[in-house]
Amino acid sequence: MRFRLLGPLEVRVGDEWRGIGAPKWRSVLATLLINAGQIVPADVLINEVWGDSPPAKAGNLISIYVLRLRRLMADADGSLLVTRAPGYQLRIAAGDSDAQRFETLVEDGRRALAAGDPATAASQLAEALALWHGSPLADVPATPLVEAAAERLEDLRLDAGELRITAELDCGNHAQVIPELRRLLADHSLREGLWLLLMRALDGAGRHAEALDAYGQARTAISEELGVDPGAELRQAYAGMLAQDTSEAPGSISAGTVAAKTAEPAATAAAFVPQVPAQLPTDVADFTGRSDQVKHLCDVLVSAGADDDDYGAVHIALVAGSGGLGKTSLAVHAAHRVRASFPDGQLYVDLLGATAHPLLPADVLARFLRDLGVAGRDIPADEDERAARYRTVLAGRRVLVVLDNAKDAAQVRPLLPGTASCAVLVTTRSRMPDLASSQLVDLNVLDDDEALVLFTRVVGDERVTAEPEATAELLLACAGLPLAIRICAARLATRPGWTIRAMAGRLSNEQRRLDEMRVGDLAVRASFQVSFASLPAVVQPGDIAPADAFRMLGLWHGPSISSAAAAALFGTPEYLAEDALEILVDAHLLEATASGRYTFHDLLRVYSSERAVADLSGPDRDTAVGRLLGWYLRTADAAGTAVSPHRYNMPLEPADADPAPLSFVGADDALSWYDSERANLLAATRQASSGGLAELAWRLPAPLFGVFNARGNLADLVTTHRIALDSVRHAGNRQGEAWILNNLGEALGITGDSEGIDCLEQALAISREVGDLMGESRAANNLAGIYLRLDRTEEALGLLHRALGLKRELGHRFGEGVALENLGDVMLRFDRADEAIDYLQQARGVFAEIKEADGAGYASYTLARGYLSLGRDTEALECLRQALSSHQASSNRQRQAVTLTLLGRTLARAGLAAEAHESWTQAAAIFDDLGASVQAAEVRAERVTSGISRDVR
Repeated sequence: MRFRLLGPLEVRVGDEWRGIGAPKWRSVLATLLINAGQIVPADVLINEVWGDSPPAKAGNLISIYVLRLRRLMADADGSLLVTRAPGYQLRIAAGDSDAQRFETLVEDGRRALAAGDPATAASQLAEALALWHGSPLADVPATPLVEAAAERLEDLRLDAGELRITAELDCGNHAQVIPELRRLLADHSLREGLWLLLMRALDGAGRHAEALDAYGQARTAISEELGVDPGAELRQAYAGMLAQDTSEAPGSISAGTVAAKTAEPAATAAAFVPQVPAQLPTDVADFTGRSDQVKHLCDVLVSAGADDDDYGAVHIALVAGSGGLGKTSLAVHAAHRVRASFPDGQLYVDLLGATAHPLLPADVLARFLRDLGVAGRDIPADEDERAARYRTVLAGRRVLVVLDNAKDAAQVRPLLPGTASCAVLVTTRSRMPDLASSQLVDLNVLDDDEALVLFTRVVGDERVTAEPEATAELLLACAGLPLAIRICAARLATRPGWTIRAMAGRLSNEQRRLDEMRVGDLAVRASFQVSFASLPAVVQPGDIAPADAFRMLGLWHGPSISSAAAAALFGTPEYLAEDALEILVDAHLLEATASGRYTFHDLLRVYSSERAVADLSGPDRDTAVGRLLGWYLRTADAAGTAVSPHRYNMPLEPADADPAPLSFVGADDALSWYDSERANLLAATRQASSGGLAELAWRLPAPLFGVFNARGNLADLVTTHRIALDSVRHAGNRQGEAWILNNLGEALGITGDSEGIDCLEQALAISREVGDLMGESRAANNLAGIYLRLDRTEEALGLLHRALGLKRELGHRFGEGVALENLGDVMLRFDRADEAIDYLQQARGVFAEIKEADGAGYASYTLARGYLSLGRDTEALECLRQALSSHQASSNRQRQAVTLTLLGRTLARAGLAAEAHESWTQAAAIFDDLGASVQAAEVRAERVTSGISRDVR
């Protein structure tokens, strides 16, 4: 499956299910899924997202949402979500959504029940109902289309529930379904089918009187709600039960305004003429979006002085965010919205906190006191005395103080009034967790709607309407940063001869992107530079300076970085690396996506790369990258060993100076690490190759064959090994070349690519050439496997005997077991089952001896095939159960699915229909999870042809 509708809307990305963050994206995808395969006009999508009140550039926004969805679905070429006039088409195959699978399984169950097979029907309907994980389309904004689709699915769910209970009753499971029926009737008391089933279940469970009483409850519920009697079928069932019992039928059973206190003006230390300052900068004419943040700020600020005690804690609103997010614009806009609530004035100062020379609080206090009417001769010289006089002057007055661009809490504290009649609005690039009583607005980038509105207000409707796709691409390049959007829009506004497509093209070059984001005295790079320059220095010896950490992060090409990987990059202990990373997060120069994992905003990534090139020497850059990639290499080697302890290996050279790699307690631990680092491992391989680190580029993916295979991720295996093959040839390592060719050949062979034979034949020849007996035996084994699939049995047999001899000569027990298992497979092809069984029993014994669960599992699986060929089904079933247990122990899900498929076939042959169906169901589910849709379809087809299920759409 690729999509889930039976609950919150989700998309599968790789092996993970992900929700969709923005409600409007969910609306677009839900509409396309409801109309899967059909062209949905853009006007329909606009109506679903905005109803009767679409924004002026709704078509452009839909284009942006479609690009977002394509990125989320890894549909870069638009082959899945297709642009087709007059709108878009979502092309999905049968079974690509849980709703499709649900309906298919319900239909299967319905037909099985009609054919007199209630056990199969119950199993299929239970599988269908297990797909639900909430109300359908639960997180999609309600519209008539969505509500109708959800209502239809809910009705089907209830129908399926009734069918499953009917099947359970036909199987004699009367007592088991009674509690479920009671729960369903609590929510659906007018469904006569449920009452009928409850009466049947109670009567079948020997609770005849309760069954009659249930009719009375049904009659009361229906008549009170609808004013009619139950339908004919329910009445007939009741009459039939009465005919069995002459006893009398049981009787019916029967949801102010508080005035603000006007404070008396406090006495001041000396007489002065009060002034009413009005210092707010002009509001931004085209201020866009941020409605939730504006409302929150206004609520915090206008609540000042509303308490009974004007001398309580001052109200402080704090707007924090990185450069370019529009903190000042937001603060000024909110301040203008509430200034009427502060009739005694509004003070404003730019504290220059992000510059090399922030203002001193004493100087600001002197200015504020003068602005409030204190004569210059009366302003104290001492900072503390100035702060005290400032608080005295403001006591009881309704004044708004805006402290823009603050450095830290220490700069802000002396500037705070002393009573709740005043309010303070602070903007800063730091979150200031040490500023007491503050209400934080942690500013982030604009969402797509706000970004488009801002861009349109500057560029104009006509140009945006004319180029919706180019507008979408330009806004994605700006990554929601208001400053970047304003700059690009301003450049277009002053260049009427430019198209939006031309501007988007100029931004497509990442190395030039920040150069393009500059106009007049505005520049994204300069804004980032202010935050970067304000980073603190090293706190103690051994620490890494946050600025250096920021620079070094720009060297890494992966989409994210863990604290352990960052430690390798920085050359520091992990706890020090994490300290530096958290400082960058607090400075809004880095984002923490999870505990111990970090990522950049797209434009900050570009700036970090620039700083690395500008500030770090070539040798320092190379050393840092080498540390990181070396750490990935050694950690990948450890993961490969944890998953495949007996794998082929070329030992790594000792590297005491390198940071210690991660270690893993077992296969599950290693596979969990791989799942979190999958994209980074591909990025590391590419970076090593492009950086001329050929040895690292080929060594890094080589030990991960078993890891890729365990996750069914052959696409990444092939991609990384093609890169590795070019690198190992460049490095001139013939033994390594044979290793890479062997891995690549086996992967291509599994996918049916004929190139796999050529790779394995080259691997075998090179291994013989360099005298690598272990490599030769491995290549011979794998090449024999492909020859077997091509019916080149005699050649395969010769290679396997050679491999077995080499493994025994080398004393490599694992390889010996593999060769024995493969020889058993060949004997089965020759219909020489007795010889096959002998080889396979030897293989299983070898694997058991060395405690290799996955090998023992596969030998047991193949041994089961031998027993089946001789009609020894009982022994075959035992072997298959052993094989499944072994593959579960080794976490090899691919082999679990294959074993479950044969187990289902064998159970069906033994007449164990329910168990067979369960095995096939589990196999298909695993294949689906692994993205192996063809195999999943084949399993379901086999279930159909076996007679366990009569039909599968």
